[in-house]
Amino acid sequence: MSQTIPELQTEVRALQAEVAILQESREKLCVQRSECRVAVSFPKNNSPEAIAEFHQQNAAFGEQWLQQIQEIDRETKIIEKQLQQKQDVLNYKQGELDKLLAGQHWQEVENHVQTGEKRLQAQARRVNQAAAQLEAEIQALKALYDELNPSYSEWFQQPTQIVEFSATTIPYAFPGSSGLILGNKEIEWEKK
Repeated sequence: MSQTIPELQTEVRALQAEVAILQESREKLCVQRSECRVAVSFPKNNSPEAIAEFHQQNAAFGEQWLQQIQEIDRETKIIEKQLQQKQDVLNYKQGELDKLLAGQHWQEVENHVQTGEKRLQAQARRVNQAAAQLEAEIQALKALYDELNPSYSEWFQQPTQIVEFSATTIPYAFPGSSGLILGNKEIEWEKK
């Protein structure tokens, strides 16, 4: 049965709570076992009756103590078995959840890369359209210069340069081996 991420997260949290309760119960039993003691009170006199009573009481207390220890050990084994079973289920479910979360993460990364690549290509097209428009405007400026500069030279009666064309390139986005390269393209001075 395939589970969704929210379902697995809910189940993992419930299992973690159950494991914590079982661990707490085990710890309480360990403390209870360590606190089990037999109090021995020696007889006030060494008469045979007092010594016999002493041995009889100690035997009864010892038997009671041993039964308490065995009961605590039995409960501890039951809890440890339950704890191991819950921990195994928890580990399995956590592994499944981790796989789903990793798959979801990589799906999100893939989607982000795919949409990012589309956005990047669109932006590169806009840069190149702007570059083409800029190149056309520069060519129009050069054509206007070529038309007007002779008249200016005649007017001033000496060679004149009314525009200095020091720019020779414009920004342009080129395809590269692993993406795009934003570089420079030579300005074509003559219109095609």
